Amino acid sequence: MDEKSRLPAALVLGFLVAIGLAAAGYFVSNTIYKGRAASNTVTVKGFAERDVKADLALWQISYSLTGGDLAQLYAQSSASEKTLTDFLAQKGFAKTEIKTGTVQLEDLLANQYRTNNIPADKRYILRNTISVRSNAVERVESTTRALNDLIRQGIVLTGNNVDYQFTKLNDIKAAMLRDATKNARDAAQQFANDADSRVGSIQSANQGFFSVGSRDSAAQGQGGEGGYVPPQASTIDKKVRVVVTLTYYLDR
Repeated sequence: MDEKSRLPAALVLGFLVAIGLAAAGYFVSNTIYKGRAASNTVTVKGFAERDVKADLALWQISYSLTGGDLAQLYAQSSASEKTLTDFLAQKGFAKTEIKTGTVQLEDLLANQYRTNNIPADKRYILRNTISVRSNAVERVESTTRALNDLIRQGIVLTGNNVDYQFTKLNDIKAAMLRDATKNARDAAQQFANDADSRVGSIQSANQGFFSVGSRDSAAQGQGGEGGYVPPQASTIDKKVRVVVTLTYYLDR
């Protein structure tokens, strides 16, 4: 190859080397910049809560009977069940809200661990449960306090359990997340002010779970991952809480 043909080749080679060095320098400087930017961050938690009312009541009323004659015992159970369902209907509950349970019978003499000398008139124990599913939570609450009327009629109540539920969480989720995010940004801004910086964009975000519990309960869940909602305390007045974790860039 003569001198004239070597010159263009050298120029092309030099041009390519220059481009390579420039690109390498860009990537190195960009990596350094990103590393510095990533180190200038702050991670904060945002909190929001809201008082709500339960909108669904799941109520179970249980009673038991003891006797020695099965036919008589089942007749008494049917009478008690009718008395109880009539009582609920008088309080304003619809038939569709009331569900009768399956009668459970226990024969004490069939129990190998039974005590000796069980009286014949105490051989059988019959249990039954009436369930109420209603959106009229205030009516349920007031009726639970009126069950003494049933006791006066000779019904032996063994259970009176109500689970009040809040089922409209999706209606308030978006607004609560906005409030929690604003709360987190306010906290980040305080850090930024102390560091003589400005709050930049969000680097990462993590939504904790929504917790629904009694409004006046001392124990309330405030952490966790995902959208899991813990069991609700059995009160009409509820408190919904959510915690979010956000990481912000801090700009100089």
